[in-house]
Amino acid sequence: MDTKRCFANRFDDYQGSLLAGQCEEAVAPLVTATIERILQELPPLGGGAEARGAAAAASICQGGLYGGVAGVAYMLYHVSQSPLFAAARERYLRSAKRLIDACARAEEWGEPDSDTRAAFLLGGAGVYAVATLVYHALGRSDYVQPLGKFRALCAVCAPVSFLECGSDELFVGRAGYLCAALVLKQKLAQEVRVSPGRVGALAAYLALPFHPSPDSRSGSSAPGHLHLSLLLFIAVVSSLS
Repeated sequence: MDTKRCFANRFDDYQGSLLAGQCEEAVAPLVTATIERILQELPPLGGGAEARGAAAAASICQGGLYGGVAGVAYMLYHVSQSPLFAAARERYLRSAKRLIDACARAEEWGEPDSDTRAAFLLGGAGVYAVATLVYHALGRSDYVQPLGKFRALCAVCAPVSFLECGSDELFVGRAGYLCAALVLKQKLAQEVRVSPGRVGALAAYLALPFHPSPDSRSGSSAPGHLHLSLLLFIAVVSSLS
């Protein structure tokens, strides 16, 4: 399908060298200092009585991976996987576990928004995906527990139209859930088989471009939207099947 929504990159790949001050040895201390500053500025996670801990966790864990402490845990996981920070790997992973555990408690004890339960960047799916990655990196066999909770959320995004704001949305819709499934597949180096509703969810996503949202001002779907749906469908099916 022809479209004018994209353009060819006519420039060659950059073949030059890094500028002065951009080498790994120079950047690594800046990354370390930034991480330490972020960790120092985090609010306390709470504790004590279960109810008090739940309330504290819910208050600081809002925002998911995009704007909450779950995103800090995700950052720590990624940095821990870099050879440049091997000396701090265990400490970063332990800090990530502490943060993501608080977010998981908020998901379980609180009253999460039903519209964002399956969201990767702004909801529960992202929290459980990061918990799975962190637990797995720590060598814990119980990483299968958050992985199971992630799988169960597939049923939420299986209906074709389950969100008024756009069921195919990346931040809160099935596109994000599928991206999270793909990340887990790549990082765990194993099949991430979700519930039997997986095929239905993927099929629903593929069909979505032909079903504009009720508040759409256009009677047809955008070509770019269709291309994204088809490409993501092919990528996920080839990776998760």
